[in-house]
Amino acid sequence: MTAWAPGPFDNEEAADFIEDLTEAPDWRMVVTLLDHAAGVTGYLEEAEAELAVAAAAVVASCLGAGSVLPDSHADLKDALGKPPEGAANLARRALARVVGPASELDETWQEGEDHDAWLTQIAGLQSLLNGQS
Repeated sequence: MTAWAPGPFDNEEAADFIEDLTEAPDWRMVVTLLDHAAGVTGYLEEAEAELAVAAAAVVASCLGAGSVLPDSHADLKDALGKPPEGAANLARRALARVVGPASELDETWQEGEDHDAWLTQIAGLQSLLNGQS
């Protein structure tokens, strides 16, 4: 059975990502995932989008306005420190791509009953990235 819920770390791709990031905290991994998702011009695969949402959640959590990191990974914020220059803007662009056209993750959520809950999670991340808690 796979994990699946609207939160940014409530799927197996994101859960694996945050475990890996906790073991080896490095902004390069986060930025690479965001850059990839933001730059996709064709179809954005579900796993790529899930990873982009998780990476955006890490950036949002490390900006200081609030945190959506799971309690078991709260120390990651201190381990990573402040996000690199431009990371918040890149995260906003990646999230816009995830909810935009030709996104398998958005299509998948539209097929279920929790699309609005998922969009609310994305909007919350956008708010954190904009410095609002």
